[in-house]
Formats: sequence, C-alpha cells, structure tokens
Amino acid sequence: MKSEQVEGVAEKLAGKAQSTVGKLIGDSKMEAEGAGHQAAGQLTKTYGDTLNSVSTFVKEKPVAALAIGAAALILINRIFRR
Repeated sequence: MKSEQVEGVAEKLAGKAQSTVGKLIGDSKMEAEGAGHQAAGQLTKTYGDTLNSVSTFVKEKPVAALAIGAAALILINRIFRR
C-alpha cells in the first residue's frame, strides 16, 4: 500500500468526522469543510491507487511499460514540435 493511499483514507475519515460534528452542532461551515476534506482524501487515495496500479504493471510487464513510455514520448515530441 502506497503512503498516498494511507494519507487519503486518513484524510477522508477526518473529513467524515468533521462533517458529522458540524452536522451535530449545526455548523454548516464545519460540515462543508468536512465534505471538502472527504473529497480531498478520496482524490489522494485514488492517486495512490493509480500509482500502485502503474507500479504493479511496470513490475509485471516491463517491456510493455517501456514501449508505452516510448510511444508517449514520441507523441509528446510531435505535438510540441509544431
């Protein structure tokens, strides 16, 4: 598990707690901030999941990963040459 995944889950849980406390005490600003933290946590976790998937793919299929990287570089080079 990547550190980004752990950070994302922790931030999402903290946001959920903040949102719940805001709802309980009737503080809509706190509730909205909690929802924002939940969304940020989900994004961070998704980023970690993506890193994990890419890392696994590169370990399992290094030649395919190298070919994809080379193709991406050629495409980027052609786009920026114009």
